[in-house]
Amino acid sequence: MAKRTKVLPGMDHGSEDKLTVPPKMIPSRPAVRVECPRESEAIARPAYTFHIAATPGADHVEVSIDKGYWMPCREALGVWWYDWSGFGEGAHELVARSRMGDGLMTYSDLRRFSVV
Repeated sequence: MAKRTKVLPGMDHGSEDKLTVPPKMIPSRPAVRVECPRESEAIARPAYTFHIAATPGADHVEVSIDKGYWMPCREALGVWWYDWSGFGEGAHELVARSRMGDGLMTYSDLRRFSVV
């Protein structure tokens, strides 16, 4: 029995046995992630500096701690930082967001950590 291969629009077939899909350029959204503290990490007081990585070209990076106000980070050598002090012991949550020049916002995954 003969083998049938269906060729879809926009696809190219190389042989009867193989169907090749041309690579597509898919624009990616800017990314932002919390580098430090790590998930479930215990940090010590009296001060801590969060380390945030963002896609090059991000105009602005902010953090929100425990669902509070968005606070601006500072950039140095392509990395974003937020200096945190005056915080209490216990469990905390952190989210970062970045904004590109066209207004597109990207949010990091929620990072849980504790203060000892």
